[in-house]
Amino acid sequence: MEKRRFLTIGGIGLVATGLLAPLALAQTYSGSAVYKVTRSNGTTQVIVANRTPGERITVTYPGATTTRRVTTNECGLAVLRDSSTNALANLQTVDGAAIDQATLPTQLLPRCVNGVLEEARTANFKTGTGEVVIVKTPNTVYEAVYAGGRDRNVTANACGFAAINESTSYPWASNPTIVIGGTTHTIATLPAATPEPLCRTGQLYTPAAWPAP
Repeated sequence: MEKRRFLTIGGIGLVATGLLAPLALAQTYSGSAVYKVTRSNGTTQVIVANRTPGERITVTYPGATTTRRVTTNECGLAVLRDSSTNALANLQTVDGAAIDQATLPTQLLPRCVNGVLEEARTANFKTGTGEVVIVKTPNTVYEAVYAGGRDRNVTANACGFAAINESTSYPWASNPTIVIGGTTHTIATLPAATPEPLCRTGQLYTPAAWPAP
């Protein structure tokens, strides 16, 4: 038989589920293993339940961007090439300026000899082999921003659920959807369970106000 005891934390009625209880069911809210909660500080947190304690979970943010530093040579050219980590098709901006590859002229990449280009270049261009060349101040580092999403790893706690908070790198405002295990979840439409479940020394506490699993 399921063992339960009741606990009050900060005026909130919580149900503590004992070791003989089905923890996977207890941490699920209204039948959903992925849901959101509003924390006491007013922030939104996403809960991923029904996991093995210590399990690593990959969360993909399709709307997130990646920033890469690029450096111009002594002639002021930064040559951007396709790579497995930064697809050139996803290039958005360099030094804050939007890059529209479709409108860039196609030109030869001139040699840089002793700080002088064999053929002058005064504006950004692309090469016949698919490189994007940015014309800026010589020997200077700039930031190139790429779309295409980013992955973030979270770990399930001792009670078998992971809590995902927003951060400066992953704000909910610019990441309205996340992907977990191939399934896309829209933050705005996730079931809202308030307050959040708690895990204290391996013991799961769920709010007494939650509907029965």
